[in-house]
Amino acid sequence: MGVRYPAVAGSFYPIDEELVDMLGKFFSDLGGEGRKRRITAGVAPHAGYVFSGYTASRTYKAIFEDGLPETFVILGPNHTGLGSPIAVYPEGEWLTPLGNIEVDADMAKAIAKLSGIADLDETAHTYEHSIEVQIPFIQYLAEKAGKEVKIVPIVLGIQDKEVVEGLGKAIFEASKELGRDVVVIASTDFMHYGRMYGYVPFRVRAEELPHRIKEWDFRVIRRILDFDVGGMFHELREMRHTMCGPGGVGAAIVYSHRSGALGAELLHYTTSYEVSLSTDAIVGYASIVIRR
Repeated sequence: MGVRYPAVAGSFYPIDEELVDMLGKFFSDLGGEGRKRRITAGVAPHAGYVFSGYTASRTYKAIFEDGLPETFVILGPNHTGLGSPIAVYPEGEWLTPLGNIEVDADMAKAIAKLSGIADLDETAHTYEHSIEVQIPFIQYLAEKAGKEVKIVPIVLGIQDKEVVEGLGKAIFEASKELGRDVVVIASTDFMHYGRMYGYVPFRVRAEELPHRIKEWDFRVIRRILDFDVGGMFHELREMRHTMCGPGGVGAAIVYSHRSGALGAELLHYTTSYEVSLSTDAIVGYASIVIRR
């Protein structure tokens, strides 16, 4: 059984008791664990907690107050280029400063088998941060609830409509085949703008950038809220938008639609500018949940 050790603890998020303190502040308005179980999927960012941690916490707060699932299937983009193009972590556990969390091996294997496009592969996950930064939120809330939950980490190096359809369908079919209560988490940041990213597609005055970033992101977010996967990819192409995890979001929509979801809600939106006050590089972050 594999053990995935933290790669970005101490950089993207604190490595000691400061992590618990930070999460406690993010969740200072947390209510009790719910029993509704209406949420099928959530979108959460994966930047450093100082920039996007509060936004991510809004997704997990909503899930906790709706009711924690048995298994979180977490989809993130592959930033490193390592491993399989569609890589499902097969079995074992992931470690963070908050302890260990078990991989749902049966669910992982079922998704890979049913998808026909995913591989069981640990390599792609070795240094990838997009899923790792989600884990402490889940661990913190599982501890609050006194529950053990499991995860299925999946990183996507290929993100297109065909992959989205196949993967979302496979997650749904695997959950039904195994009788799993599942919530899908799509880990993504939105527009990455600035020379730091080697990307300045539109000439915009610096003082206009925060507003324009939000405007570009909301064109994509509106499509997500409408469950319009094709429209989301159309907007990304038309704007040359640099959202890094559209594949995970699309698969979450496909899974949710098959699970009887009726609507989606934007819970929080911000940009890195709110913290950095720098227009040299700006990234957008959104918290979204999808409900039956």
